[in-house]
Amino acid sequence: MADIQQLLAEVAQTRQQLLNRLNDFTYEQGRFQPTPDSWSIAQHVEHMAIAEQGCVRAVWSAADALRRGKRRWTVDPRFQGRAVEEIVAETWQPGQQAPEYLIPQGSGPLSYWSAVLRANQALVDQIPTALDSLDPAEIVAPHPISGPWDALQWLAFLRYHLELHRDQLEAVTQATDFPR
Repeated sequence: MADIQQLLAEVAQTRQQLLNRLNDFTYEQGRFQPTPDSWSIAQHVEHMAIAEQGCVRAVWSAADALRRGKRRWTVDPRFQGRAVEEIVAETWQPGQQAPEYLIPQGSGPLSYWSAVLRANQALVDQIPTALDSLDPAEIVAPHPISGPWDALQWLAFLRYHLELHRDQLEAVTQATDFPR
């Protein structure tokens, strides 16, 4: 598995590519929903921004707990050392829905959520400091769907999750009535 710096570089690159793409959308395009029960581009970005903060908080809190001798979780042996893509393939249902607390509320325009997503990079950049002198394999926190992951799996998930929703928001643009 990749090291922390490589994973963080992948997250930063994926984020920047996504932010560059988000700059292409107008306000109307950002709020367009192909169907009443589907997410708009702005809602995808809202979800990404909030979920990412939760991922960073989970890793940070697990590192803090480990440092204080209060470790609460161990990685599921089935998933130890495995790629996050494999774990997601085994644990998520087709069309997996986000946990209730991560479902976007549709509050705020795309420009706001893009700014939040951009600002999240500063949190991600602080992860090496939060994990300093700890073994990433020992820093474990539960994913709400897949169960306990180690820090490297969580960091790989940051990139994976951005890519997943980037692809989903591109699908929004393919709707026949998407504003042009």
